[in-house]
Amino acid sequence: MIDPQEALDLILQQTFPWGAETIPLDRAHGRVLNQSVHADRDQPPFDRVAMDGIALDYRTYARGQRRFPTTHLAPAGRAPLPLPDPTGCVEVMTGAPLPPGTTTVIRYEDLQRDGEAFVTPEGIQDGNSIHRRANDGRAGDLVLQPGRCIGPAELAVLATYGVANVEVARWPRVAIASTGDEVIPVTQTPLPHQIRSSNVWQLAGLFRELGIEPTMSHLPDDAGEGQATLQRLLDEHDLFLLSGGVSKGKLDHVPDWLAAAGVDQLFHRVAQRPGKPLWVGRSAETMVFALPGNPVSSLVGALAYVEPFLRRQLGVAEVQRQALLTREVTFAPDLQLFQQVSIQFVGGESLARPLDHGGSGDLLSLLRSDGFLVLPRDRSTFSAGEAFPFLPLSLR
Repeated sequence: MIDPQEALDLILQQTFPWGAETIPLDRAHGRVLNQSVHADRDQPPFDRVAMDGIALDYRTYARGQRRFPTTHLAPAGRAPLPLPDPTGCVEVMTGAPLPPGTTTVIRYEDLQRDGEAFVTPEGIQDGNSIHRRANDGRAGDLVLQPGRCIGPAELAVLATYGVANVEVARWPRVAIASTGDEVIPVTQTPLPHQIRSSNVWQLAGLFRELGIEPTMSHLPDDAGEGQATLQRLLDEHDLFLLSGGVSKGKLDHVPDWLAAAGVDQLFHRVAQRPGKPLWVGRSAETMVFALPGNPVSSLVGALAYVEPFLRRQLGVAEVQRQALLTREVTFAPDLQLFQQVSIQFVGGESLARPLDHGGSGDLLSLLRSDGFLVLPRDRSTFSAGEAFPFLPLSLR
């Protein structure tokens, strides 16, 4: 068996030329940016009025004048006209350029209207309620770098700087296949000795959270049909996940089928629980993760190994999450333990409560779980209050 950290290090050494593509901005949400974005203008691009009210020349106010006749209205979206008389004021709207000749803005809430004029309060300061040009950033500034996931804030920044077509990392073509004659489609009624396919739906959900639509398939135990289906999926996809068929049973054909298809094994079996039988390999064009068939084991393999590989390939920074144990856990085997936990957020801390469950085949236990706390194999006692890495039940 390989150590879990050695297994992960070996996985992260594998690289593939997935490349990039350019897509319209309206399709970019959730994708990974593959270009640098520089500001094409100052932000804000002008001295911007930050409140509805009036703009005036503070020097006049400082000389004691408190009643200011209105000279004109300055709405947003229109080129500003200068203040024609320093004893007057301009009505200004939020977002409008500050009219030339004015130096401060006073909110409507602080004013009294007197016919066509406004009466100002005492204590006004110069420069009020003005969002100064280039206060947020200057033309030429680097505002976005490759590897950033595009969310609402990134979409707004891209739009602000006129990036109508965005270069993003190309999503991999992903295939997910269940194995074994005991597994039947979800649409069928199982016989007593059969189970409905669930792992592929679980794994597919992880990718769909990212916007990747995987190919879902099944490999029967028949050697000819199973091998042929495996070969086709391998040839047509960049990332191939299998569920089941990787242990030591007589019908666990997956390692042999992968070898026959020209996939080089990186490792088989990891010193961990659950998910010890994990098989990982690659061909020239495709990365392959053959996950154990038990649902908890399958999910652990995807979160602990597929997710970091996908991040590395797409150039996305690794996310380090930790949580604090709420009670002591003891685990004697010389294995890394992925402990199911529920999470509570208290005082800015993530508190992980260990969950009892029926083992790696207990699919329903995942409904009570928020993820897995990663407890290292070099010890057997893990104390309450200690922090350990946390894997949430999501690739996001």
